[in-house]
Amino acid sequence: MSNFSSQVIRTVLDKDWRVQEAPRSDAPEHRRLAWLNAEVPGHIHLDLMRDGVIGDPFVRMNERGVEWVDETDWVYETRFQVEELTPAHRALVFHGLDTLAEIELNGEALGRTENMFMTHRFPVDGRLNVGENTLRVTFRSATRVGRARQEAWEVAQGSEMPGHWDSWAPRSFVRKAQYMYGWDWGPVLSSCGIWAPVELVTVPLAEIGDWKYEYDFLDSGEVSVRVTATVERRAAGAGLTLDASVAGENWTGSISAVVPEAIGVHEIALPAVTINARLWQPRGLGDAARYPLRIALRQSSEEIDALDARVGFRTVQLIREPDMDGAGETFKFRVNGVNIFAKGANWIPDDSFITRVTEERLRERITQARDAGFNMLRIWAGGFYESEAFYNICDELGILVWQDFLYGCAYYPDLGEYAEGARLEAAQAVRRIRNHPSLCLWCGNNENHTMFADKWNGLNPSRHIGEHLYHEILPEVLAAEDPATPYWPSSPYGGDLPNSANAGDCHNWDVWHGRGDWVHYTENDSRFCSEFGFAASCGMAAWEGVLAPEDRAPHSPVVKWHDKTRKGYDTYIGMQDIHFPVSQTLEDLVYYSQCNQGEAMRYGVEHYRRRMGHCWGTLIWQLNDCWPVQSWAMIDSAGEPKAVYYAAKRFYAPQLLSLYRKGDIVEAHLVNDRSEPIPGVLTITLLGFDGETIQQTETKAKAPANAAAIVTTFDLSAAKGRERSTVLHARFAPADGTPAFDSTLLLAEPKDLELGTPSIHTRHERIGEHEIAVTLTSETFAPYLWLRRGDNTPLTVSDNFFHLMPGEAKTVIITANCPCGGADLADKLVARTLADRSPA
Repeated sequence: MSNFSSQVIRTVLDKDWRVQEAPRSDAPEHRRLAWLNAEVPGHIHLDLMRDGVIGDPFVRMNERGVEWVDETDWVYETRFQVEELTPAHRALVFHGLDTLAEIELNGEALGRTENMFMTHRFPVDGRLNVGENTLRVTFRSATRVGRARQEAWEVAQGSEMPGHWDSWAPRSFVRKAQYMYGWDWGPVLSSCGIWAPVELVTVPLAEIGDWKYEYDFLDSGEVSVRVTATVERRAAGAGLTLDASVAGENWTGSISAVVPEAIGVHEIALPAVTINARLWQPRGLGDAARYPLRIALRQSSEEIDALDARVGFRTVQLIREPDMDGAGETFKFRVNGVNIFAKGANWIPDDSFITRVTEERLRERITQARDAGFNMLRIWAGGFYESEAFYNICDELGILVWQDFLYGCAYYPDLGEYAEGARLEAAQAVRRIRNHPSLCLWCGNNENHTMFADKWNGLNPSRHIGEHLYHEILPEVLAAEDPATPYWPSSPYGGDLPNSANAGDCHNWDVWHGRGDWVHYTENDSRFCSEFGFAASCGMAAWEGVLAPEDRAPHSPVVKWHDKTRKGYDTYIGMQDIHFPVSQTLEDLVYYSQCNQGEAMRYGVEHYRRRMGHCWGTLIWQLNDCWPVQSWAMIDSAGEPKAVYYAAKRFYAPQLLSLYRKGDIVEAHLVNDRSEPIPGVLTITLLGFDGETIQQTETKAKAPANAAAIVTTFDLSAAKGRERSTVLHARFAPADGTPAFDSTLLLAEPKDLELGTPSIHTRHERIGEHEIAVTLTSETFAPYLWLRRGDNTPLTVSDNFFHLMPGEAKTVIITANCPCGGADLADKLVARTLADRSPA
């Protein structure tokens, strides 16, 4: 034995992987692909693309041509070296296998995996060679195996429920990300692969396993912190301690405990330590204060294993109590004793192939959400339990996380091995995520309760298949592992009427899938709207990467293929044509559909925020996209914000001025997220498009504290017969001198406005190597002003798709997302308004 140390060694196995089709009894050997180079972490589609076997599934309609990949079994293999075998326990740890994998080491079976979301550990004591070792992972087709399992379940249960391509389908029987089977915004790319790191872990003495921290707030204002960690001891002996320390601006709290000498798994509850920590606050309430925590395992003076985290201290409650209106029950989040109006969106995986989503990309997306006024993201049930990087960034930026368990829009087997598998998956996920201060809710599933209640797709099982998971298994896991975080069985859920507006949270899809026009959002009076959305095209940059020249038209087969809304393409386009001109070009489609989406979400969110006190949250469907597509996303797959994103900066602002028309009367509402009222002066002006003031009122008003109120009304009689050439503009100027905020109301449909050709004047000032300030003015009203580069390279713009009022000077900051200078950026800048029409 040489240079023996008790330190835990983790060796990442990410080199020299290769992949090949598994042998098939129904196909000759010469039809089998030769070994190809592979990347780990990765996905089979990416390997096949890299080696020239398939084209990019995102491009044109290639998605349809790669279906065979998901019906095929694949073998991954690598060889790695072990220099010496010192006395120690060793294990192969797979942090993510997608999904049905069989693992072999040096020709000997180690085991099988059944769950994409779990870390799998296989002891390899006595199975390693000094020198070269061969590791092989065979993936069985999740599509084929899922079909077989569905048939077996139905036989065993005597089920008479017919299969359905979505609600009762093979995806229900394989624990992998459900969106990979296709969704109404995503492609069918089930895929497989080693999607997270593989490690060879060597443990000479002991290692740290699960951990958690709990705390109480003391009357003194200090925090009493308790740390508990699992120590897995592989060799007996004395002199092993577990230490923890948490540090603040000018203090450090340290605690320690002796680890028992016996071999085994020991849960070590460290003594409480009292610290002087500030609260972790969500965005809008204060700083997201966090403190470094280190847990270390020591043998005498040697640190043999350790982990580092940043922790925060806050209280989170889900308040459900009889509402003051006597008609129902509240659904609101109370953080650190303050009721908050949740402002945010639903999060889906940011790529069909999750290994392409880097920490940098996550930071960009979540920062975009923060900058749009978000304080919450819901991690939707059809994706993943997100990466540590995701939760860390949310912790840092003060974004609350609503975390779904991963069961979405389907019936799920919930007995026997399926129930036990669900328990193990949930326990591992909860232990990993529970320590993040951003976590505010665990939710059992997405739409499965309302699916059963409403008998979606004509399916009518005798019981809710899956209910055992949501009302027994998951609550039991949370009671044991994270009793402090609220749990909600489903989204939406309100008891016997799962999508009730009177209790719980609500999904308002009646507008998109039912009534077909966003003016109907005001007919929903829910307590918390956790899903609602209106679809639009992705941006020009996203289209650039997937279209051939002949595809660049609104009704081309490829553009239609990249619409997964299942609405019927003509119906989808027709919902835009209600309000905006008919699209003649691809640019028209991008512009008009995005303007329509922005208006839809503005109209819906303003409605819910005007009901603040009755309604306590809106989560738009959806923030992001996983590929170039026409969808409900606010930010497309190229990372380019749509018009709705810029609208969100206005309708999710801490103070909102909302104009709501009822016939000839316009109500002016003030909404305020601050804990104190804001007095000021409200000015409402009826303007001609040429800048003429037709009528103006000025009113002293007050935005109420953490509430909404009607503060005045405005009579539109003076606009009679001039609705197509006039606009209503309102501005509230706070008395304390903080920035004014405004609102604009069109009096006719955008497509019917009598617009001249506005003369947009621009002045550029370079303020950085790749950044300019652009000041815009127009003598006439310029609605929906869209700034972009003529070559369709994405830009970062502080504001876009806004109404430029006559005579107003507006300055926006523009940053190029490419290595070009400020002058080049200014030269290629293009401005479009609603007055710019393409010839029919």
